[in-house]
Amino acid sequence: MKVIKVIYNNECEFIMKIVAEVTEPHILEEYNISYRQDRKKAREIMERHGTKKLPLIVLEDENLEEYTAIWSEQNPDWKVELIKKMSDE
Repeated sequence: MKVIKVIYNNECEFIMKIVAEVTEPHILEEYNISYRQDRKKAREIMERHGTKKLPLIVLEDENLEEYTAIWSEQNPDWKVELIKKMSDE
């Protein structure tokens, strides 16, 4: 089972609707940096992937190793990219 980590803020909550449409079994970890308690963990993930822009989606495999990420600088079609990358590994 894969893990989807979503980092977002109140301005880009649309991403949660897109992630909810994923039909593959997965575990969802969400970090809303608008809330202080989520900021520390979210910033660590964002720094690892070299981005400060939101939203950011990070995918982990069954061994909890990050294997890909989708971030806003790529100007992705979020739904298509997420489905494609979920089935890539």
